[in-house]
Amino acid sequence: MLPLSSPTNPTNQEFHRYRKLVAWTSSILVALGSLYLLLSVAVSLQRQRNVVLEDRISAQLTAKEIGGCFEDLRDVSVALEKHLENAYHLLGGYDSEEARRWSSEGEVWRNRWRVFGGRCRLAEPRTELANKDMEAMAAAYDELGSIQTTYSRELLRFGSELAPRLDRINKRVDEIGERLAAPGSPAGANP
Repeated sequence: MLPLSSPTNPTNQEFHRYRKLVAWTSSILVALGSLYLLLSVAVSLQRQRNVVLEDRISAQLTAKEIGGCFEDLRDVSVALEKHLENAYHLLGGYDSEEARRWSSEGEVWRNRWRVFGGRCRLAEPRTELANKDMEAMAAAYDELGSIQTTYSRELLRFGSELAPRLDRINKRVDEIGERLAAPGSPAGANP
């Protein structure tokens, strides 16, 4: 009887082929998965930076066009919400790199918003749109732009006026805490 670890054992050669097949198959799947992931990230970044201007909706307003405009409105609205939520990074203190990144995101959103308005004819001066849904979308479009402008303006005001004051207060509080924590310094003594 041959030992199991013997190189002449026929079952060991069979398992060797099987292990080699599994190794190659898993390597190929990992490589394809990684390639797909990199490609999808690249495409999404390209789409985010370079919004594709689709055809403008027709003057007759088909149901499909109205539905497409609604989907675009929802996407632009969600994107603005996410952009504004990212502003909390700026509230902890002024960081020029973080402010630059947030401002760049704002420009990307503004570009998407403009493209959406042009494609769905919401940016044009309107007398009266033929469809109530389009009128509601036009009002939402205007309001989204106003919200983004107001929020950005207030955030800039916070950064220039209030953030330095908060930084000074935080430094004072830290200094007081250090004095009180120092050995031999009685709590509540006059500084």
